[in-house]
Formats: sequence, structure tokens, C-alpha cells
Amino acid sequence: STFKEKKADKGEHKLNARDIREWLERIPDEHLIFLGMDKDSSRPEWVIMKVLPVPPITVRPSITLDSGDRSEDDLTHKLVDVLRINQRLRENRDAGAPQLIVEDLWELLQYHCTTYFDNQTSGIPPARHRSGRPLKTLAQRLKGKEGRFRSNLSGKRVNFCARTVISPDPNLGINEVGVPTKTAKELTVPIRVTSRNREQLRQMVMRGPDVHPGVNYIVRGDTFRVRITDKTKFIWSGFRCLNPDCNAGSEDEPYTGYRPDLNDVLPAPNFLPGLELKRQMRRNSIGELEEEWGVDLEGTITNLKGEDDRGRPLPETDPKAVIHNRWKWEHSNPEDYFPDHLEVTCPHCGSPEIEDEYGNTYSTEIEDRLSTVDRDNNPKPGVIVERHLIDGDVAIFNRQPSLHRMSMMVHEIRVMSGKTFRFNLADCTPYNADFDGDEMNLHVIQSEEARAEAKILMRVQEHIITPRYGGSVIGGIHDHISGAYLLTHGDRILPKNLVLEILGAIGWDGDLPEEVQKNGTVGYRGTDVLSLIVPAGFKLQYTSRSGDEVNVSNGNIISGTIDKRGIGAEDGRLLDAVVQTHGSDAGAEFLNRMTKMTIAICTAMGFTTGIDDEDLPPEAIAEIADINRRASDEVDAELAKFGKSGRGYEARPGRTPLETLEENILQILDQGKAESGEVAKNNLGDDNPAVMMAVSGARGSMDNLAMMAGSIGQPKVRGKRLERGYQDRVLAHFPRGVKGAQEKGFVSSSFKRGLEPTEFFMLSVSGRESLVDTAVRTSKSGYMQRRLINAMDDLKVSDDGMNSVRNTANRIIQFEYGEDGIDPTRSRKGSPFDVVQVLDDALGGEG
Repeated sequence: STFKEKKADKGEHKLNARDIREWLERIPDEHLIFLGMDKDSSRPEWVIMKVLPVPPITVRPSITLDSGDRSEDDLTHKLVDVLRINQRLRENRDAGAPQLIVEDLWELLQYHCTTYFDNQTSGIPPARHRSGRPLKTLAQRLKGKEGRFRSNLSGKRVNFCARTVISPDPNLGINEVGVPTKTAKELTVPIRVTSRNREQLRQMVMRGPDVHPGVNYIVRGDTFRVRITDKTKFIWSGFRCLNPDCNAGSEDEPYTGYRPDLNDVLPAPNFLPGLELKRQMRRNSIGELEEEWGVDLEGTITNLKGEDDRGRPLPETDPKAVIHNRWKWEHSNPEDYFPDHLEVTCPHCGSPEIEDEYGNTYSTEIEDRLSTVDRDNNPKPGVIVERHLIDGDVAIFNRQPSLHRMSMMVHEIRVMSGKTFRFNLADCTPYNADFDGDEMNLHVIQSEEARAEAKILMRVQEHIITPRYGGSVIGGIHDHISGAYLLTHGDRILPKNLVLEILGAIGWDGDLPEEVQKNGTVGYRGTDVLSLIVPAGFKLQYTSRSGDEVNVSNGNIISGTIDKRGIGAEDGRLLDAVVQTHGSDAGAEFLNRMTKMTIAICTAMGFTTGIDDEDLPPEAIAEIADINRRASDEVDAELAKFGKSGRGYEARPGRTPLETLEENILQILDQGKAESGEVAKNNLGDDNPAVMMAVSGARGSMDNLAMMAGSIGQPKVRGKRLERGYQDRVLAHFPRGVKGAQEKGFVSSSFKRGLEPTEFFMLSVSGRESLVDTAVRTSKSGYMQRRLINAMDDLKVSDDGMNSVRNTANRIIQFEYGEDGIDPTRSRKGSPFDVVQVLDDALGGEG
């Protein structure tokens, strides 16, 4: 920018940086405090730079291209420009060049310094390469989504994580996630060896990194990580002989008791009691057969468990099970010495007795690599074993974009075959996940404290109730809702064999419901079967989507149809009541049983939908065609009433005659679509699977079915009929100036019957609008959320007795959180309590 100063005697002249710096230097030190500055650390004249700091070469590294040429960093290019112009300015000034040339060089130097700091300064053309690409200078490296802060600091990549495609698994609980075995062998959890887990970890070390569950690394006491291989796994799972001569063992020193079978696997002084060796023959490089010894891994691990190959416990005196029985003895007799049959000797040197300087003899000392006590039997910290993931481990599961706190929740791991992550379909809603190729992230927690904290605060069951509106965000979808509807709609009676199959799917071991008889059929009411998994202790009344009254008393569903309004995600009244009354544990158990039961119902009773579910009888098709024809005739009549100019046509308040005409036409066509949809619904029948899905809220709507079977109706763009296209007409297939129903895009066909080419085009126009609108809405809402997060990221609820909201400066933003101090996740749909429930309890109701 160029600044100018006006003087009465000298007129207007340019201000340069030197003049401005001189002015700022004249500000007295005692005035700086009023500017918010300190005279020692931030003086005002320092805003005008006299010295340009040059960053080190690591900030602006050069690269060598494939051709062998060196390419310098953009910052280096800019610094070279500054040096070059600075040198030319000095030479011209010293040579007495004209003032105009000096000023031009001065401004050019200012330009290069400005673009070195920020190459996107408003009003200044950016510095570019010869190719035309703008240089990426200091400000561009720091700011924005790809800058240092958001990309490299806030958006770091992390270890101990996995990402793959997701799949549904209705047999998993809502707190569980299925992890592929291959992933479980790559990701590890550090576990410190203790006296309680030592033998289990020894077996894992024996399996090594390639057999699940195994171990990938062991962290020694000096923090050095040892990779577990086919050789080191036997060393670290075994013992070490402390006889000095054992290390020097070879074929030339028979004292060590050299064993070719053992030394090929575990050279002295390392050994493993109970090691099962097997002899193999292999051909050497010249084709001769040679003897080779290996380890029977399965047999050795069985010995470590103290069992035979059939899983029966081995006798305590069996030398194969010595490690297992030593461990049992340690726990039951911690103060006593091992009996003779549990003493371990080195198979290499035989653990000879050693005589000390006082004439005392004792056996050679043996050290357990995984021991938690030292040689003097004093406790010592065990080594850390980085083992594979196993069932029951906890991990954070995440789907991006992470728009709310339920986008990251803790699941318990279930190691499974396959290559995808699997989880219960009830968890789809909070993650906004579907299974058309979505991928999700798994973050394995590395410390015991973090695992405990995550399990208490972040487990899925703790987030069934959303903080947005206090309702259940986790619940039944699709098949779950269809199954519950099938079971409870119309006071259905189920035969005993069907009920046993359904209850077997959830592992029910309680009593069966009471048998009933209806129309000569003996069986069980569907509502009674579903009541088995509903906990007692509350009363509930509401109207289902089907329109009937649902009554639940003390855990029994007295009447009504259970549909999406009962168990569905974001709308489940019954699920809400269970969680609010009995807590998250009971809510999780109810959800797990409900999801398995409802899917078993669909399987046992049979529930499927196909294209023939949208078939209508010929009379219905003819009636729909007649409705469309009448609607088209009414539009023509309305157009004739309007005439060419619209004079005399009665306009609505605030509307022109033409706008009123279009609104009336839309009203006529929408009425025709509604009538054809009603005809389709009446002829499809209540027992039609597609209708059942729409009525129960499982999937789709009656409007969708009306378009599939009846008539699609009028496509709209911005709430109006199609306007743009060719001159005086939407398509070239119609005469100019005609504004009838078909000419403006009315689609009388249904998706089942198929569309005419002109109808297909008209419908695609309105479909494109919805696609564009979705894309624009997504970006706008994303940016809005980002601004809100940045505006409120320093706010917190204080523990000051009134739950005030304060910022980091401890200034009060809100005297009470939400103006009522209520946590939505502890509320009843936003209210502090359920008035009906409280009154019912006070008056001694059944619930």
C-alpha cells in the first residue's frame, strides 16, 4: 500500500517506511502502556522491519528431480528475489541514479517482501513461477485447511489404528465390533506381565506373531523392544540357565551335555520345559537326506496349559506340565519352596551343583524370562508384552465425518474371519452409516487407565439417549421394525413351534408366556412374546404409526402395534422408557434381544418384497388413468378460463393472475396425484409387504408406493412447474405456447409401468435440483458447524452450584446451562421428568 501525507506548504508527497518508523520511534515509553505494549518486549517501531530473518534450510529444502536438476523451494526463490532487488537498490543509490529509478526499486523490494510473507494480499498481484503457478509462501503454509495448523497439527495421522469397509452383523451386540483376524494380528495392546497373567502370556509368546492370539513385541526393562520371531519366541517364553559354563557349550565340551536336537532350536543357555520336539528329514544342497529338529508348537502350548491333546489335565508329576504346575504351586503356596518334582533343570548342562567358597553346594540358578520376582525372590516389574487383539478388548470406533459425539464410541472387540469391520445395525443411526461401501476407523486404546475411562464414558450403551433432544438415537431399523410389526399387529396368535424358534434365537431360558385360544387355534399372542424381553417397572401409553393405542403396564404389552414409534431409532417410545427407567445396561440388553428376536421373526414367518408387490388390478389402473385424465381436463379448463391475457381472471392477494393460475394448476395436479395414490393404497392391501414397511416406518412411505404403483405426478423445480427449455415450450416435442399438464411435465405413468421419454426427461430435471441442493446444503452446514465450534470451543459448564457457562477468562456467558440446567441425556424428551409417570407412581398405579 502507498501512503501519502499532505502539507500546507509542500503539498502532497509519498510516505516511505523509513518516515513511518521514525514517527513510531518518537512515541514516549510512558505512552506505550496505553497502546497495550511493553517497552522491552514489543515496541511499535518493530512493525517496520529493518532486518529480514532467513529460515534454515530444513524449512525450505531443495529437491532433486528425476532429470538430475535441483529444484529450490518457493521460499528460497522469494528470498533470492529480495536479495537481488536489495543489491540493485544499493548499487543504484550509491551510483547516484535518478530518484524515479530508486523509488521503483524501493517499491519492487517492498513487493517482494510482502509476497514473501503473504502471496495472497488483497490488491497485490501474486508472485508466480514461469509456469504461471503462484508461489506458496509463509502465510499459505500456515493458514487454511491444507496449512500447518489444520493439516499437520490438528489433523495428524496416528498409530494403533485400522480402517476398512464395514458390514452388518445382526448377531453382534450393540457394544461389539467384529474385527478381522488379520487386523487383530497387526494391532497390539501392551500388557504388563504379572503373576496372574504370566502363563497365559507365555502361551501367546509361544504362538509368535503369525498365529492368533500371539505376540508381536516384548518391551524389556530397559524399554528396548524385541521383535518376536520363530527364534525369539522360544527364548522369551522359556527359562535361562545362569551356569557360566552353559554359555560355552559346544560339541567339543561334553560337560554341557550338548544335544543336537535341542541346540538346533534353543541354543544354551535357553530352554523351555515341556518343549515338544519333532524330527524331520530334509535334503541338503547336494541332495542328501539330513536330520533336522523342529518344535511341535501345538503340543508345546498344550503342555503349557497342563493338558493332554484331549484337554484333560496332566498329573502334577508329569514333567511336560511342569511350568503350569509350578505356577499353580506359586499361587497356593507363595512362601514355600518348590517340591522336587517341580524343580527345573537345564537340559543343556544338567544344572550341576556348584560349591561356593564356604563349601556350601546348591543347584545352578534358573531364571524365568517372564518372572515377576528377582533372584532374591523380591518383586520386580514384569516385562511388557505387546499382544494381539483378543475378544473383550476395547477400541474406539469412528465414522467420518465426525459431526457429533456419537460419531466416536467405544466397542468391545470380537475377532472374526473375513476382511471387514462388522457391527449391529442398531448402531447405524448415530454413525450415519450404511453398507454401500462405507469405511470406518478403529483406534485401539493403549493404557489401562484410558481403557477404563473409555469403557465407562464412551461405550455405545451410554449414548443410546442423544444430547440433542433427549430421545433414543440408537434403536431398531428396517428388519427390526418389520419384525416387531409382524409380531404384534392385529393381535396375532403364533404356534408353539414358531415361538420356540424365535425364543431360541435370543437364547431365552425363562418361562413361556400364557397360552391363549382364538378361533380354535391354540398358541401365544405376539405381544406376549415380545413382552418377555421388556423389563417391568414402568407404564407407557402412546399412539403407534398404525393409529392404534399402545398400552404397556409393568413390562407387559397389553395392546397395540409395536412399530418405529415403539422401538425405532430417534423415535422409540418403548426403548426410551426402558433406558430412562432402568438405565443403560438394561437398555443395551433389551436392544440386543430385540434386534435378534425381530430378525428371527422375519426369518421364521417369512418377509420379503419384490416388484410384484406394486402390481395393481386392471380396474385400479383404469381408475388411476381416469383420475389423471380428469386432472388434465381440469387444467385445460383452467387455462381456457385464464385466456390469453388473463384479464378478468381472479387473482389471489399478493399474486399476479399468472402466478395464481400456476398455483391453481399445481393444486389440481397434486389433488389428482393424491387420489391416484389413495386408489393404489386401497388396492395394494394391508398385508402387502411394501405397505407394511411403509406403515410401520421400516422403510419408504405411502407416497413412494403411490409413485411406484399409481402415478408420479407433477415434477417441480423451486416449487413451480417446469419453465425453462426451448422458446415458448419446455421440449421440442410439444407445440409452442401450450401450457397444459403434459406439456409442462405432468407424469401420469408410475415407476412400475415405466415412463415415456418426455416424462423421463421432465422428472430428471427436478431430480437434478435435489442433487445440487444436497451438495450445497452439505457444504454450507459444514462451514456453519466449523464456525460455531470455533466460537464456542472455550466454553465450559462450571461446577459452581448453578451450572453456569463460562469461557477461559472465567467470564459468565450463561448463568445456567441451557437456561434450565438440565442435561438433555438425563431428561425426558427435553423435560426434567415425565409428569404422567410421576403421577402414576404417586397414585399407586401398576407401573
